[in-house]
Formats: sequence, structure tokens, C-alpha cells
Amino acid sequence: MVWHLRSEALEFLDRAPLRLSFAAQLEAPPDAVFRELATRPDSWPRWFPGFASAAYVGGPPYGVGTARRLRLVGGVRALETVLVWDPARCFAYRVEEAGVPGVRAMMEKWRLAPSPYGGTTLHWTIALDVRQPVRPVWRAANPLLAGVLRRAARRLDLRIASAAVHG
Repeated sequence: MVWHLRSEALEFLDRAPLRLSFAAQLEAPPDAVFRELATRPDSWPRWFPGFASAAYVGGPPYGVGTARRLRLVGGVRALETVLVWDPARCFAYRVEEAGVPGVRAMMEKWRLAPSPYGGTTLHWTIALDVRQPVRPVWRAANPLLAGVLRRAARRLDLRIASAAVHG
């Protein structure tokens, strides 16, 4: 079953009732990280744990307003709309439809910054409005999602480094 979520403006990222934030360090530069995050949705299953498939709806060019369909391992499906497409800096989207009960509104933002140690500092924010019965589940998922981002960052770094070598 798919639920239609409430459409929210970008400010929802700052005022959502529930916000989960994570950070990871990558050796790859911000432009390479952004390329994998935003321009290659089909690569997500290769580096982001839990993704089975992801693809933009329609043809290029892709950017603000583009729709993306995804499927997670286990069959959960979602439809998203890109809200921010700022190369090497920020990629954000609103979830329009999701196969997850109890979620009223959801948005995600990926912010990239050059790391003072070289590479990229990647910040992932999930903004949610969820029904009370599932709110504790999302809060409890915080450590799990932090681990998911750490694994994803390692895999993404390896993917980018391998592409650079095999070019």
C-alpha cells in the first residue's frame, strides 16, 4: 500500500516535528560525491544499504522538480520530488508517496562541504511528521541510520575511487 504524504515547502527541514541528522567524512571531493548522489540514482543500490532500485521519471535534464521513484529492499516504494539541486553543495527532496505507514510528511537533505582534512563532509538530514504510534520507532532508528550512513559513505568512497582508477 502507498500513502500520499503532505506536500511541504523547503522550510520543513527546519521546523519538522522530528529531525534526524547524521554526518560522515569521505575522501572523495564534493563534486564527485554530488554526482553520485544526484545525477546517478541508479547507482544508489550499489552503495546505499537497503536500496533495491532508484530512477528518475522521464528524461534529462534533471534538477529541481524532477521526480524519482525508488524501491527499498523488502519492497517499500516511494516517489520523491527534487527541491534543491546545487552541484557539489546540496541535494534535497520531498517524499510525495511512501509505502510506510504513519508518515504524514517527509523530506531529506544532503549537504556537502569541503572537509578541512580533504575530501567531503556529508550531512544527511531527515525531516519528518509522523503519527504518534510510529514516532518512537523513528527515534529508535537513529543509531541504525547513523550506521547506514557510515557504511554508505565507505561504499561511496570506494565506488568513486574505483571509477577514477578505471575511468
